[in-house]
Amino acid sequence: MKNSRKPAVTTIPEELIHEVTLLDLALPDLRGATRRLTDLKGKVVLLDFTTYQNQASPARNIALRELYDKYATRGLEIYQVSFDADEHFWKTSADNLPWICVRDASGSSAQTYRVSALPTYFLIDRGNALYKRSSAIKDADQLEAEIEKLLR
Repeated sequence: MKNSRKPAVTTIPEELIHEVTLLDLALPDLRGATRRLTDLKGKVVLLDFTTYQNQASPARNIALRELYDKYATRGLEIYQVSFDADEHFWKTSADNLPWICVRDASGSSAQTYRVSALPTYFLIDRGNALYKRSSAIKDADQLEAEIEKLLR
């Protein structure tokens, strides 16, 4: 025991330490540009995980479109992550949507955010901190109320 060394204490310079409140995603959009989730700091973000091949997807996107049209000018952004296997189908389906549409062919973002069912969404506040998960919001009216609260 007396021959064992004490572990060296390493200090990290403070300028290299960055506190994160959100796990970043960097995924390609419809045009192949990488879109980072953390670049949306300063906006209220609805991070939506979905597949466009789901039967409920068109109705869901109509509801999201109503929210987007109502609140985008006040600072709401939607970052929609698709897990569709067919890239052409995804591009065709997402082409007319006004928000950020990205595709995660590997599904790694689902693991990052522990998404176990689709669709699932998260609300992110203006400071890039996770605010609430869809399981904590009971219906569309409560979702809208939570968005209103974050936009104040």
